[in-house]
Amino acid sequence: MLFGDEPPAKVVFGTGFANRPTFPTDIQHDCFGNYQTPIRGVPNLGPGSYENDAKSSFRYVLDQQPMSRRGYTFNARTEKREAFVPKTDVPSPDTYQKDLTAREHTRRAFKPFDVGGERLPSMAKHGNLPGPGTYQWDVKQNRQVHMRHSFGGRTSLIPVIKTKCAPTNTDQCQICRKQPVGDYYQFHKEILCASCFNFNWQWEEKFKRPHLQAFQKVRDCSDVHEHGGTTAKVQLVDDRLIKKLQRKEAYLSLYWP
Repeated sequence: MLFGDEPPAKVVFGTGFANRPTFPTDIQHDCFGNYQTPIRGVPNLGPGSYENDAKSSFRYVLDQQPMSRRGYTFNARTEKREAFVPKTDVPSPDTYQKDLTAREHTRRAFKPFDVGGERLPSMAKHGNLPGPGTYQWDVKQNRQVHMRHSFGGRTSLIPVIKTKCAPTNTDQCQICRKQPVGDYYQFHKEILCASCFNFNWQWEEKFKRPHLQAFQKVRDCSDVHEHGGTTAKVQLVDDRLIKKLQRKEAYLSLYWP
């Protein structure tokens, strides 16, 4: 028919509307239906339709519970119960407590303080040991070797004695005008040999002690390198021995600067 006068179809998607099986009243024939149990009985029953007050009352329990003729419940014991007789002939709690007023039994020691050894060892009787005033008690504690740190890198030791690597060493002491032998001291362009530095540190003849504190101990590289008059160098000592010497000097400088 035209212009929308067709009657409504009785079949929707190939099934009847009234007889279509739906969950939860019906069950599906697949894995979901095996685990989900459909609702049986009256599906439209509300929560207020149950008689909980009547089924859970004390009167209902007594009426439904099986009882015997003697008044006992089902499967209950009917023999006479034995009365509990309290025991009174037991010791009091303070019987087990130790008598603190009793005199303890003491044993006579065979030696004072149970020690039979020599009181003063033979080594302590010698007079060649240093006395208490020999040691320095006012020295700096918790001394640590100075290390160079970097973020994400390894720590490296800061050498106490700086090594000057040059083909020829032309440094001269400003006081004695001689070329230093061994370790010497340098501050910018001021150079002092070890003997002149120690003399001025003690007597402050030419340089004051605060100014001498800025000097750093340096060393010529002739013991570890061989230049031969050129800037190239040939290593004479292994790196492990050099690092071992630097660690030893850094530790000893904490006590003998």
